[in-house]
Amino acid sequence: VVSTQSTGIQDMKCLRGVHCYNRGFSRYLSTAAAPQSANNPTSANNPTSARNPKPPQQALINTALRDLVARNFPASQLCFAYGSKILHQTNNLPTDDTMTDLIFVPRDSHAWHRENFEQNSQHYSWLMRCIGPENVASFQEVGRAYCVFNPYVEVEGTLLKYGVISEHHLYKDLEKWDTLYVAGRLHKPVMVLQQDPTFRLKYIKHNLRSALHAALVLLPERFNDLQLFCVISRLSYAGDVRMMVGGENPEKVRNIVEPNIPHFRALYSEVITESPFLERTDYGYCQRAKCERNLRQLHKMIPKKLLAVDPENLTPDSRVFRFDRNVDPAHQLYR
Repeated sequence: VVSTQSTGIQDMKCLRGVHCYNRGFSRYLSTAAAPQSANNPTSANNPTSARNPKPPQQALINTALRDLVARNFPASQLCFAYGSKILHQTNNLPTDDTMTDLIFVPRDSHAWHRENFEQNSQHYSWLMRCIGPENVASFQEVGRAYCVFNPYVEVEGTLLKYGVISEHHLYKDLEKWDTLYVAGRLHKPVMVLQQDPTFRLKYIKHNLRSALHAALVLLPERFNDLQLFCVISRLSYAGDVRMMVGGENPEKVRNIVEPNIPHFRALYSEVITESPFLERTDYGYCQRAKCERNLRQLHKMIPKKLLAVDPENLTPDSRVFRFDRNVDPAHQLYR
C-alpha cells in the first residue's frame, strides 16, 4: 500500500509544528532513542552531556539502522527516523509489531522512486507497481502533504513505514508551514540517518524558531521546560484527526515530553538563547509582557499562513491562531 496523509490545514485551519537541528543536525540526535530521565542531574543540568551522550546501546542502534538504510534504499538529501520506536514515551513501550517510521527527502523524487523501484518494487502496492515510478512521483508531488508512504515493509527483519517528500517541498513546509505534515514531526527530536552536506540547515533552524515563537503566544509570561515543550509538541497534534476522534491517547504529548526533556533542551537550546523574547530564570523562563507592541513583534516571527487576525488589530487578548477547537491556556493544560 502506498498512502498519502494530509493535515488538512487549509480546511481545519489548525496549527501544527516542526523541529530542526542547527549546527550539524545529525550531530545532535545520536541521542533520541535512548532518552534519559528528566530528573537525571547529569542530563538535565549539563547541556553538553544532554547534547552528546554516548550510551553504548544507542550507538549500536543508530549504527544498525543507519547501515540498514544505506544498504537497502537510494541515497537522499536527508533521512530521519521518528516516532515511538525512536523516542521513548511514558506508558507506551514499543513492541516487535511497532513500525519504525522513516522519512526520505530526495532532491529529485522521480529519480529516487525509479531507483527504489529497481531495488524494492515489492514495497509498493500492486496498483502503484502498475502505474510505475514516474506516476508515483507525480502523485506525490500533487498530494496535499506532498508525501507518499509505504507502510508495513519488512527489511532485514525490521518492520518499517517510510515516507518520501522532495527537498523542495520540505523546505517550503519548514519555512512557511505549508502543510506542517513533515515539519510538525521535526518539532520533536528525531534520529538522523542520512544528511547530505548540501542540505540547507537554515530551514530547519527557521522551523524551530517559528515553533518556539508560536508557543510563546499560547504560554503565560512565566513557564518552565515542561510547559514550553508540551506546548511546542502540542502544536503538531492540534489538527491531528486521531486526537479529535479519540484515536490517540489524550496524554500523548505529555508522555512524549516528560521522559525526553534533555533532548528537547538540546534541540531548542540555540533558538531559545537567540530569542529576544525570552529570559531564563530560576523557575524556568520569563517572556516579555504581552502588550500590543510585543505581540506585533511576535507576529513577525510566525508563519503568516497561521495567523487568524489582522496584525494591525492585535491586542493582548487576541486569539492569534486559527484552531479547530478551543485550546485551553498552557498553564491550565500542563500544570
